Amino acid sequence: MKKIIFGISGMHCASCVILNEQAIKGVKGVQKASVNYGMREAAVEFDEAATNEKEIFAAVAKNGYKAMPMEMGDDMMMHMHKGNDRAELLEMKRGVLWAISLAAITVILAMGSIRFGVVIAGIDLSLITQAAVSAVVIFWFGREFHVGMLKKAEGFVADMDTLVSLGTIAAFAFSVYGLATGSMNLYFETGAVIAALILLGRYFEAKSRGAVGAAIEKLMQLGAKSARVIRGGNIEKEIPISEVATGDILRIRPGEKIPVDGALVSGSTSVDESMLTGESMPVTKAAGDKVFGATMNLSGSFDMKAEKVGSETILAQIVEMVRSAQTEKAPIERLA
Repeated sequence: MKKIIFGISGMHCASCVILNEQAIKGVKGVQKASVNYGMREAAVEFDEAATNEKEIFAAVAKNGYKAMPMEMGDDMMMHMHKGNDRAELLEMKRGVLWAISLAAITVILAMGSIRFGVVIAGIDLSLITQAAVSAVVIFWFGREFHVGMLKKAEGFVADMDTLVSLGTIAAFAFSVYGLATGSMNLYFETGAVIAALILLGRYFEAKSRGAVGAAIEKLMQLGAKSARVIRGGNIEKEIPISEVATGDILRIRPGEKIPVDGALVSGSTSVDESMLTGESMPVTKAAGDKVFGATMNLSGSFDMKAEKVGSETILAQIVEMVRSAQTEKAPIERLA
């Protein structure tokens, strides 16, 4: 049985979570699947003899979403793409401000029954303004709803994009029909306000999404980025942490973070293990004692043998447990 965690882009609501979970669980060989909306991730356990990652990703893509493989370490940090998130958030903010401002115009004109007194083709300019402004909000700023609806329609599924798209288009189309027939049952402001408010909600979701992964990001930042390995006699060579292999002899100097889990082979020191244990008092270490990655070497220089690297380290396991805790759902959540 193999377990993988991968990102899913394009999710906007709880129904997206349900659709993706159902699609993944529908793949033969998948034993367990849990999709986390806040983290935009899926944790899947499957039988490698019956299926593979490619088939699971294809099931996600069939619903109009995109699966993004992730790896522990620097690749996962890149996946978080903080810079891109900030740019996306800023773009969303601009769009929301414009959408709300324009929707407010339609509300004022409609609710105040304001007429400009200028008639074009038998229609007051105020009504034409409402139609034009609401069209911009619904079809331009709210275009993601309609694009999402079309993508889901290809797979014969529906989600919140379908609901919002059909609702706003119906309100606009009915209002255009009302203008053409001379009816006063116009709902231009309704479609514009719905689109603007949903966009505002998505902006708040995107803004809070960064906070969801803050604990994981801070944990990952605790780890060392490089290690000093002893090779070819007593020659020191600094290498990226990803290149450290089990059995390597590493030299740790005072004030440096211990890069991986292992045991002292020579020297002695005091280590600050508070990030693991919460204990502020340093722990004395001598030859044969265990040390753990991301803890801080305080006083002495020592050589250690790497015993656990990469995803096997205590820090990596803590990160994995935090991720799993955020991805797993309680029974009451599934019921909701």
